[in-house]
Amino acid sequence: MKQSLSEEELEKIFIDSRLRRRNPLAVFFKFLGLFLLIFIVFFSFLNFSALKQQFLFWWTDEFGQKEQGQLNLTVYSPGIGNPDEKTPNISDNSIYIESIRVKAPIIFRVTNEEKAVADGLKKGTIQLENTALPGEKGNVFITGHSSNFPWIRSDYNSVFALLDKLVIGDLILVKFQNTNYIYQVQDKFVTAPTNLSVLDADDNKSTLTLMTCAPIGTNLKRLIIKADQILPDSATNKQSSDAGQNKKLPEGVH
Repeated sequence: MKQSLSEEELEKIFIDSRLRRRNPLAVFFKFLGLFLLIFIVFFSFLNFSALKQQFLFWWTDEFGQKEQGQLNLTVYSPGIGNPDEKTPNISDNSIYIESIRVKAPIIFRVTNEEKAVADGLKKGTIQLENTALPGEKGNVFITGHSSNFPWIRSDYNSVFALLDKLVIGDLILVKFQNTNYIYQVQDKFVTAPTNLSVLDADDNKSTLTLMTCAPIGTNLKRLIIKADQILPDSATNKQSSDAGQNKKLPEGVH
């Protein structure tokens, strides 16, 4: 004889079955996976331009044809050749880094207040006021965005997205007051955003410091590139009354 189940027994069977199907650990990992997917999509949207540059650089480096650079150290060896024959013709007050395909204006003498920095970075890169100018002894300090919010309209939101790809020995061209200044990369490192030593200047040397935020899409750290002037001969540079006086990093860099 068939025994019928009570309403309470049926309810218990269905509840127990549902609980067994919804394993808490499985639910947690499902939620975590969904959260990570949403984060990746959102992060990629916010930093699309910079990430695209990173991908294209990797693709070209791995599968593309290697190109012979215009800036060649052999050309610039003392007494060999004419530097102007191999120097790209770029606009005045601009920076050119062939190895990472950067060509951008430099806005000079920008104060380190957040609004001035933000306005300057919309137009290109900025040289921080009270640091040396090209052609002077001291530290020329230039910064630019590695990434920025896509709703801020600018052609330079990710101008320094590939700065981490520079290597020791790469060349950087800065044109200032219709004179070409060529710097050679000597050091690359990541540091805290409060490290003011990156502004330090040696009054007997002519150096260039490039700065941007790292990792891309954050402002947790600062990526620093240090380079020495190799052309023209820095011995002919004049002293700078401003060099080394700025003791505050620019605000609002991303």
